[in-house]
Amino acid sequence: MGFQAFEAATGILQKMYGPLVNQINDEIPPLWKILSPNSDLVVGQEVEFSAQIENPQGVYSRRTASQTLGAAVPGKYLALTVGTGRMYAIMEFDNKMLKAAGQSPAGRRAYVNYLEAETKGLKNTVIQELGRQLFGSKTGFVAVCTATSTGAYTITFAAGTDMRKFIEGQHLDILTTATGVAIANGTDRTITAVDVANLQITLDTAGGVVTCDTSMSVTRQGAYNAEMTGLAEIVSDTADIYGVTTALQRRWKAYVGGTTGAFTLKAMAKVALAAGQQSGVFTDLIVSPATYMQQYWNSVTGTPQFDVRKGPVENLGAGYWKINMMIEGHSMEWISDPNCPSDKIYGLRKEDIGIQHLGPMAFMDEGNGILMSNAAGASGTPTSKAVLEYYPEVICKRRNSLWVMPGVSDMAGW
Repeated sequence: MGFQAFEAATGILQKMYGPLVNQINDEIPPLWKILSPNSDLVVGQEVEFSAQIENPQGVYSRRTASQTLGAAVPGKYLALTVGTGRMYAIMEFDNKMLKAAGQSPAGRRAYVNYLEAETKGLKNTVIQELGRQLFGSKTGFVAVCTATSTGAYTITFAAGTDMRKFIEGQHLDILTTATGVAIANGTDRTITAVDVANLQITLDTAGGVVTCDTSMSVTRQGAYNAEMTGLAEIVSDTADIYGVTTALQRRWKAYVGGTTGAFTLKAMAKVALAAGQQSGVFTDLIVSPATYMQQYWNSVTGTPQFDVRKGPVENLGAGYWKINMMIEGHSMEWISDPNCPSDKIYGLRKEDIGIQHLGPMAFMDEGNGILMSNAAGASGTPTSKAVLEYYPEVICKRRNSLWVMPGVSDMAGW
């Protein structure tokens, strides 16, 4: 393939790059938009911030009988430095298609059509991964395996697994959950079929058979311990995040509601109230799947009609415009996010949590070109690739102001 053809192909890709990134920014998950990614804490490829692990205490309205002041626990902060994670998506081009881009008007049209189809797929995958990682854990586990027949090409996942996270052609690693070590034949496997009804995926036969059980999980290929720190770890009372040991810091943990079962407004209000009493502050954002917003509205109005207002306000999804919950005078905006696990409701304080990023999403640039020629592929095979990359991290400065209700199921009669 001549240089002229390659130059024409990369020029066409460069022109389509801006609209692609704009589409991704327009269609990112609801919570991502509200947390507003910014870079004010980013230094190099790291994020520097102070995290509160103790609240000031010992405020008294009067002295004791002995005229001494009550003991105080001082406020305590830790200065933390956390590396940003790298998210990327790759488009690979074959030389015949690139050559067509520089040969004739018909060839260029064929290349543009091909490129549009590829960028749509890339856009959808990036949006899906942004949402998944925002609600996931830094370990990168996508789903937990269940027992399967010895020596098989299929993997069955645990009940409740969101099968939307799997598509044909994805590359996965199958790991022992406790250690992150790949099982036999568990590295870089390709999904050839997805069975949503039976919670199963089929793997490529070239990689060999696998034997899975409930002690194993799957990640995106190469993603173990390399993803963003998501809400699954941040809103926890046990997980260690940012290198701080939760068990040694009594307030360095979120409030986890102990009550599980059918959704009730009373149960959620009790969790939000308890969390506020523990931390001294209240959340101002509730995040859940759409169904719990609907059940909340039904519980306070007695009607399943959700189109409660029509006007120039932000549409929060699921057929209605705006929902707020009030607890002891504290207003909490409620949004639904399709990436939120189906059995969880989160309470977040927006000033205490946010997304820091190294810079806006962009194609990797090599020598003023975003299409890299002859990048080494498998076994040194020459390939041409375009790599869309992003370096984000979710940062929580005050963890005990957040809460979660786990194990939530639909209310009776829903």
